[in-house]
This record gives sequence, structure tokens and C-alpha cells, in this order.
Amino acid sequence: MCGIVGYIGKSEATGMLIEGLKSLEYRGYDSGGVAVSDNGRLQVVKAKGEIKNLRSKLRGNEPAGHLGIGHTRWATHGAANEINAHPHCSPHFAVVHNGIIENYKEIKESLAMNSITFESETDTEVIPKLLELNYEGDVLDALKKTIKLLQGSYALGIICTDEPETLYCAKKASPLIIGLGQGENFIASDINALSAHTSEAVYLDDGETAKITAHEITVYDRAFSRVEKEIKKINAAAEKTGKAGFRHYMLKEIYEQTAAVQKTLLSITKDGEVCFENFPYSDSDIKQLERVYIIGCGSAYNVSLIAKYNFEKIAGIAAFAQYAGEFRYEDTPLNGRCLVIAVSQSGETADTLAALKKAKGAGTKTISIVNVSESSISKMSSYNIQTLAGAEISVATTKAFSCQLAALNMLCLYIALRRGGCTEVFSEIAVNMSLMLPKKYEQIFQLENQIKELAYEIKNMDSCFFLGRNTDYAAALEGALKLKEISYINCVGYPASELKHGTISLIEKGTVCIGLVSSEDILNKTVSNLAEVAARGAEVIVFAPRSMAQSLARFGKVISYPDSIPLLNVQLEIIELQLLAYHVANEKGLPIDKPRNLAKSVTVE
Repeated sequence: MCGIVGYIGKSEATGMLIEGLKSLEYRGYDSGGVAVSDNGRLQVVKAKGEIKNLRSKLRGNEPAGHLGIGHTRWATHGAANEINAHPHCSPHFAVVHNGIIENYKEIKESLAMNSITFESETDTEVIPKLLELNYEGDVLDALKKTIKLLQGSYALGIICTDEPETLYCAKKASPLIIGLGQGENFIASDINALSAHTSEAVYLDDGETAKITAHEITVYDRAFSRVEKEIKKINAAAEKTGKAGFRHYMLKEIYEQTAAVQKTLLSITKDGEVCFENFPYSDSDIKQLERVYIIGCGSAYNVSLIAKYNFEKIAGIAAFAQYAGEFRYEDTPLNGRCLVIAVSQSGETADTLAALKKAKGAGTKTISIVNVSESSISKMSSYNIQTLAGAEISVATTKAFSCQLAALNMLCLYIALRRGGCTEVFSEIAVNMSLMLPKKYEQIFQLENQIKELAYEIKNMDSCFFLGRNTDYAAALEGALKLKEISYINCVGYPASELKHGTISLIEKGTVCIGLVSSEDILNKTVSNLAEVAARGAEVIVFAPRSMAQSLARFGKVISYPDSIPLLNVQLEIIELQLLAYHVANEKGLPIDKPRNLAKSVTVE
């Protein structure tokens, strides 16, 4: 949520800031703004809407200067307009902020009593006003006094008129990275804004503050004592994040699943075996596990639900998939014989991070599955399995989801072997069949025109039901989520077995019902449920493996995919549901990569 950038160096700051904001726009695109210092004179330009609006407003009137900060917003407090856009300022300071200041109302009331006025409705504006109140010529001292008063989360970029060669930043529970250049330095919310300019970075930890010039970086801890930070290589430096000829990032990323899943699997398998280097838990630890909790938000929850079924069936252990935002507030029985697996694309998802903190505090074993190695969730967990999906720009996740599922399947096999839940032969077959998934993806891509034709037929539907049992129910949730978030169609994923217990009252002639059948075990029962909605006039569309297509021909529209083992069929099913969502939204002419009201990394609760 929200993207921030900052620059100090030899180039004109405005161009560097706009370039960085464009690469972070998937984090928020309600409004944008920059503040540039020209020898201490602050020039602030803001615009409502996407970064292209800000760029147009700046064209021919770019602020001059080599120091600046920028922001692209996902609105939390206050409407999406120019007044509420960042940066927010006071006479000496300009500030950009990612996060939420939870006690801003109390601070605002206190400042108002000191005759300090506000222009915006945001929580962020209290920060420059506090800095101004605490400023007596020493920026670090003002920062120290101000940060102490802030409750909530923040990644801050700050410039002061009295220090035209210095950029300041601070972090708590929101991502912030310092990029190191030659005669120039950067700050950003994530690697995407830095990789074009540097291959080295410093990752700030919570409670740290930094003072940055063009040639030097000084980092301070919570007590504002200097600390030495490790300089790390940016793995994404050479990664290309353009559309590569595709109309949208989402379609490009759907196709990139072939390479992403293969890379992820090859990083954690060898010669048909699952290999987790430096795994912290012994075979004895794994045998003593009583429960597994898999937590995530949005698509990460849906992938967790698929894994829940697999852990129970293959590893023979009680497993629970839970929304991270609910898990943290439940009185879940946790102890050292529980394993909590946190799933997140960014590794910064606020609810998941809070839930993980709760699990750690209860003494549980913790594993994370994230796409960013230096993220807060990966650092907090006892062991991290990094997915190798690469940069995912489209807000609707595709390749990150598939890589998460691939990693969870391998973790399931690893645990199952050590608990005696499966044989070595089964595990080896499952690993080798998983490595064949990319080839099967390619076969699915050859069916894209068939899915595109289906999308054209159903694009004008008002609502849609996705129905399935077991892992197909989890896939139904993901299929419905994908379609609703980019097509704005009211879609519901529902257990096929529960349909007759109320929801069937919504079925009428022409209602679109998408049935998912990936296993022979649930074929007959799901067919019966689909027949019930067909009898009431629903238009039934079925997704199933090729081997089952004939058994489902009665429903008229069957979209098949290559067969695999039952454990993996759902991974193939998901690819087709992603393509369906994409083509429906494309037929409707909607902004697929940047759907309304959504942002990529949900770093606020």
C-alpha cells in the first residue's frame, strides 16, 4: 500500500522520482506527488489519479534540484484527491509516508491546541507538523522526538529546507530499502524502484532511521546510536519488468509461470527429493507436531486452503487454513507442537506479519513462504522458503500464487515423509510430476483461444458461482477472487456440497455456474450438485482433466486441461481460471493491472 521513493545525487531528482514512482504504481494509484529541494527551496507538485497525470502536470515545468522525495498513494485516511496526496509539508519539512499512524487523531487535537492548522484529512500530515514543532536546528533530534510519539506503522522519506544535500528516512512495520549508487543514493518501498540504478542495497530494520547524502549513509537504531549495516546484492537487478510484448502485465505473468514454478521447484528439490537447506527442525520435531496452521490473506489464504487439504491427506496431520487477520484475534491453542506457516507474496502483509508475531510469542514453530528474501515476514520466521516468482507487477496475483502452491506441496511431502504419511516412492513421483508442470502449462496456453471465446460469451453476466469440493473448493475461491477483482463481477466461490443449503435459491435461468472437478474421488458428487443447478436453468461450465471430460459432456461446456496426479491437478486448473478472469476483464475493457480500490502490497491492517 503506497509507494515512496527518494533521491539524492548528481541527476535531476524529478526525473528519477517519476521513474521510481512509475515502477511502484502497483502499490497505489489514487494520487501522486513529488517534493524537490533546489538549494533549500521546496517545490511540491501533486496530482490526482495515476502517475501519468503527475507526469503531465510536470511536463515543461519540472522542479530543478538534486534532492527529492515522491509518493504514489492508496488512500486510507481521506479521499483520493490532490489535497490529500503526499508529500505533506510544514515550513521546513516535506514528508512521504507508507503506513498508518494509529494515534493521529490524538496528535492532531494536541497540535490544534497549539494553533497548528491542517490542510488534509490524512494521518500523515501530523508528521511534518510534529517535526516542525520539535525542530530547533537539528533534524535528527527532531526526528527522535517525533518518532517517539508515533503509534502504528511507517516508512518515511523526509527532506528539510535547512539541509539541501541530505535525505532522511525511518522505518517501522512498513518496508523501506536504501539503494547505494556511485555519487547518488536512493530510498524506496521495494526493489522495483531501485534495480534499474543499483545492484546494492541496505535493508532497514524496524525502529531504524537513516541520514543519507550523495556519498554517505548513516543508520541509527531505536536509541539513535549509529549501527553498521550489511550491504546486500539486489537479486532483481537484471530482471526485466516490462510487458515484453504482452498487452497487460497480468497476461505476461500468467505465461511466466512456466519459468517461475520451475525455478522455485528446482531450488528446493534434487534428484527427485525435497531439499531444504539448513532446515531448523529435526525429524523428531516433525513427528511430534500436532497441528499445522497455514495463514495468509486474499490469494495467499486460498493457496493455504489447498495446502490444508493436502497436509491432512498426505502428511496425516490436523491442518487449518486461516485468514491472518482473523488468526491474530482468535484464541487459537498454540504451543511448541504447532507449526505456523505464513504465506505472503511481498513478505510485508500487515495482518500476516501480526499473526506471525503472535505465533512466535506462543512458542510455535514457524515457516514462511514469501517472494522477497529480505522481507519482514521472512526475517521473523524461523525458516523461510523463498519462491522465485520474480517481480509481479499486476495487482491480481498469478505466478506468485502458483509458486506458493508448488512450495507448499514440497513442504507437505517433506513433512509427510518424516511422519510416515507417504512412501519415498510416492514422494519421488510427486516431485518428478511437479517438475513436469511447466510443460503442461504450455499445453494449457495452446487452449487460450477456447478460453477467450468462453470469456466473450459470459462477459455480460451479473454474477457467477464457482463450485467445487475439497481442493476444488479452494480453487473456486481463487477463481472467484480473480474474476471479481479485475472484472468487477459479483463472483462467489462456494462448496458444491453446501449449495442446496440455501444458496441454490439464487440460481435462476441464465445464472453462470462454473464447476471444478479435479479428482475422480469427488466426480460423482460434484456432478450431482451441478445437475441440480442445471435443472434450475443455470448455465454450467466445467473445468476438469482431459480424462474426465467425457464423463462431464452432459453439461455442454467443458474446458479440459492435461492430466496429472490428484495432488497437482488443481495447479493446472488454476491456470485456466486465471486466463478466464483475464479475458473476461479484457473483453470488458477494464484496467486489468490496476483494478479500482486495490493495491499490490497490503502493508496496513
